[in-house]
Amino acid sequence: MTPQTIDIIRAIRDPNIFADDLSAAQEAGLRTLYGLPIPRVQEKLVRRCLGHPPRKPREHREAAFICGRRAGKSDKIAANVALYEAFFRKHKLSSGERGIVLLLAQNMRQAKVVRGYIEGKIERSPILSGHVVSTRANEIDLDNGITIAIHPASFRSIRGLSVVCCICDEIAFWWTEDGYANPDVEVLRAIRPSMATFPNAKLVMASSPYAMNGVLYDAWRNRKKDREVLVWHAPTALMNPSVPKRFLENEKRRDPETYRREYEAAFTEAVSLFLPGHMVDACVVEGRTELAPAQNHYFAAIDAAFKGDAFTFAVAHRDRGVIVVDKLMGWKGSSRQPLKLGTVLPDIVETARAYRVERILGDQYASEPIRHALQEKHVFFKEVPFTPQSKIEIYGTLRALISDESIELLDHKESLRELRGLEVELLPGGNARVGHGNRGHDDYADAIALAVHQAVKQREQSVSSCAPIVGGG
Repeated sequence: MTPQTIDIIRAIRDPNIFADDLSAAQEAGLRTLYGLPIPRVQEKLVRRCLGHPPRKPREHREAAFICGRRAGKSDKIAANVALYEAFFRKHKLSSGERGIVLLLAQNMRQAKVVRGYIEGKIERSPILSGHVVSTRANEIDLDNGITIAIHPASFRSIRGLSVVCCICDEIAFWWTEDGYANPDVEVLRAIRPSMATFPNAKLVMASSPYAMNGVLYDAWRNRKKDREVLVWHAPTALMNPSVPKRFLENEKRRDPETYRREYEAAFTEAVSLFLPGHMVDACVVEGRTELAPAQNHYFAAIDAAFKGDAFTFAVAHRDRGVIVVDKLMGWKGSSRQPLKLGTVLPDIVETARAYRVERILGDQYASEPIRHALQEKHVFFKEVPFTPQSKIEIYGTLRALISDESIELLDHKESLRELRGLEVELLPGGNARVGHGNRGHDDYADAIALAVHQAVKQREQSVSSCAPIVGGG
């Protein structure tokens, strides 16, 4: 078998190689990924799935296939790309080096789904099966120096590998927050350097969408700006016409919102999300990571933490009816190396003085040592106890500002990820709780909400004190 003597579409349809078939949309997506010519009859498909007319064909290193359930993401896209990269692409390897075609998923059970498709195609192909040297529980060694390996999504297990292709299966359902062992963004940060020396390497994310958060949503949101990443967005019916129309109609009737996410591949607002992701995005000032101190009245807040969570600090001001977030800072410790208050305090004090902050707000956690430490530096600290009721009020202020687009947020990835991921939980008795649930953190979000709430309350008090007294005697 001579590498690259056949393109991926021909390899898939050859009865002696992959022995597979493709729908028109699946074929068009793979053609776009590999820079193959687009037949005229597929141009409308490409325009619909990319959101723009087909451009001059060129191969992409990275792609996000955001498709509905049963659209063929794992079988027709992910498995076929993995096989093509493993068997037909010539990846230059050093002596003794093995190239890895990596299959990643949230857990091993999910990763084995793609492996099952791959093994089935290898076993039924007299050409492919002849190049298998050995098979282990989670690896398939080929005679060309390539190993097909499955791993859970762990940035630690990826380090040191020579990855020629990586398939990220159902990445929308990976953890998205830094507090978890393997957040999606850290896994991708570990993958990209391991692919750096292979010009034809492929990083393919194949997933149905979930919440407006995480690296898959970021790829979709930036699809018009970032031409390096191919974003293929298609519903189930388009990608896989064999799914019965009646089945889809019944699913839509049962639960229209779930249908939009599961089968129309729409990023929808989960009922438990506190802040609509698209509204958060509308308040971000693109490219603004901080604002220098100016002649404004500033408000500041901290969310203290020493192990696991981040210790965060936020500064904001109001400007002609708009609340502006000026600066965000964060430090993070661990159970092995907890943060010390003396580590973060100098930066907080210096920043507070630069912005002429009169007082810093924070919740009840470690409030006494923080108060005393700040008082020694002549900075006033005020405790604002966080309870379900007070947090609803504080976050309610932030939600109102975001809904009205009366706030300017920094282009700060961690804080935006937290804001988009906030959840609201109904409690017995009709009360509610706002927080991160079991999927993430709200460290930056807490600091922002508290600083912003303070700015709004100060404005309301100023307006109230200036109001004319109306009455008779």
